[in-house]
Order: sequence, then C-alpha cells, then structure tokens
Amino acid sequence: MNNHQETKEKIIQLAETNSRILGLELWGVEYFPGPGGKKGIVRIFVDSDQGVSIDECAELSRQISVVLDVEDIVPGSYTLEVSSPGIDRIFFHPFQMEKFIGQKLKVTLNQPRQGRKNYSGSLIKVEKNRLVIQSESGDSWDFDWDDAEKIRLTG
Repeated sequence: MNNHQETKEKIIQLAETNSRILGLELWGVEYFPGPGGKKGIVRIFVDSDQGVSIDECAELSRQISVVLDVEDIVPGSYTLEVSSPGIDRIFFHPFQMEKFIGQKLKVTLNQPRQGRKNYSGSLIKVEKNRLVIQSESGDSWDFDWDDAEKIRLTG
C-alpha cells in the first residue's frame, strides 16, 4: 500500500468513527494530495435517513479537523470539505447503488470500451461487483465495479 492509500485509509477510519458518534453514515471519502507543495483536498461525504444538516457537517468537520491536525495524518496543508452526497452523488461501493435501481447514472470507465469511457443510462441491476445500465434507446451495458473510475447519479 502506498502513502496516498495509507493516508486515505486513516482518513476513512477517522471519518467512520466520528460520523457514527454523530448518528451519521459515512458515504465516502475523496483524498487528493497537493501536488508540488500545493494544498491537498480531503472530501468527506456523510448521509442519514433523515438527511444531513449544515450544523452536523460543521460539527463533524470540527471533530475531524482537530484529529487530522493533532495526529498529522495528512501531509502538508489541505482543505477539508464535509457535506452530504447530494442529488448527483458519487458511489463509493456497489452496495450503495441498490436503493437507486431505475435511476439515471453516468459511468466513467478507467479504460475506454469500444472507444468510449462515458456511459449513461438507468440502473437496471446491481449484483455483487457488477452493474447493468440501459440507455433510453434500449442499449444496455454490463460493467464490473473495478472497471469504473467514477459512477454518479445524474438525476
């Protein structure tokens, strides 16, 4: 595991623990180290059945910021953003998509398939690490979770 991945894992553990304490579910974490001494970015997405308030995000941000700084988890300077996943949420795990069958997604692949990296359509099926989407014209595509760079709802 490289330093970037180790740092991200520590952030995930910290965010998961602190989210749970506030009665929130950790939806996902994005971590982008700052290239060449520039500021890095830590994005933490939390959710709950009741939604997430600005006050809850602010409280979680305060708690996480203190620990990140005291334990010096993120090298260099960084910006911490805490928010709900929102309407156009990014999926971090296949199981998160199960509640969104029938909704529209955009799938961006790591490597092009038949000359394309981007596919859009309604989520038809999620099974373990595979998903199937169908376009409005009736074309359907089957993707392996590991082949996707990013999957997000598109409303």
